[in-house]
Amino acid sequence: MRAWLALVLVLAGCGTTGRTPAPSDVADDANATWQLTSGRTRAGEIPLIDDHPVTLIVEASQIGGTAACNSYAARLVNRGGHVAVTDLSMTVAGCEAPILAVETAYIDALSAVTAIQLRDDALVLTGPDVELRFDRLADAPVADLIDQAWELDSLVVGDVASAPAGEPATLELRSDGTLLGSTGCRGFHGEWVERGNQILATSLSMDGAECPAALAVQDSHVVSVIGDGFVPSIDGGLLTLTDPGSVGLVYRAGE
Repeated sequence: MRAWLALVLVLAGCGTTGRTPAPSDVADDANATWQLTSGRTRAGEIPLIDDHPVTLIVEASQIGGTAACNSYAARLVNRGGHVAVTDLSMTVAGCEAPILAVETAYIDALSAVTAIQLRDDALVLTGPDVELRFDRLADAPVADLIDQAWELDSLVVGDVASAPAGEPATLELRSDGTLLGSTGCRGFHGEWVERGNQILATSLSMDGAECPAALAVQDSHVVSVIGDGFVPSIDGGLLTLTDPGSVGLVYRAGE
């Protein structure tokens, strides 16, 4: 699960008009999910990878996101009029070398940030020899996916999709903040929250014993996507959930 840490959000900066907004004004405008579109460090440009995006979620007193592979969270504090990133925490999933290179460069750059500005429609983080530029992402389509029964149609790893096995695997996110479903082998229930364009399971409990070998991989796949947080999208009655590692689930609307 992602760890979200409390912080004091101090945003200083201006747009092209030269006006310096109050911190609360900038914080309100920055409350969103942002995707890194370019990054520069002393070593050069950060080599972004399309299917492993770097994101930054700002929600009032919280920031976090995905660093191409692992999830992260941090605190921002005001030190003598400058922003400092502190108490950085991350998950510890293994990453392939090219993805790890993006992650390492981004986290190093984030740790060096001393200012955050809104420039037109972009969020820009800067520091000595560092610039990170983000574009705003659309919020999760929560209204279209809650209080609807969904049945698993396929499991996705990268560009490869496979059909599910076992009993019908289901998912339902309810408007009261609870969720329930099954992996095709075991049932699960828990609680969820919206974070920008992502859905996070703040708790997830599994029902029953371990799955037989034939369903163990599917069970692990579903639990990983639901439990680690996902970006949902809906198109033509199909709900796609994608986690930070480009592992996903596709559900079809049930009766």
